Amino acid sequence: MGERTNRMGLIAFFLVTLLVYFWLPVRGGLKTFLLVLMMVSGWLSIFELVSILEAQPWIFAPILIVIISVIWKVQRDRKQQMKRSV
Repeated sequence: MGERTNRMGLIAFFLVTLLVYFWLPVRGGLKTFLLVLMMVSGWLSIFELVSILEAQPWIFAPILIVIISVIWKVQRDRKQQMKRSV
């Protein structure tokens, strides 16, 4: 149970640093520090996500469905905007 909590903690840390970096008005050296933290934790989170998917492959299908549906919706919206502008 402890190892899984550490994995989720690392992923949560990445998401929090991402949120702070992009949506809060942080400037100067703190923004650079957050960028470095975000890059390191994001890189490690990729490895954690891969290990979770290897341990539990049934998780892959819903994640893949969500990714495909988001890409499909973005492309559909772009096509509709192109038709409106012409």
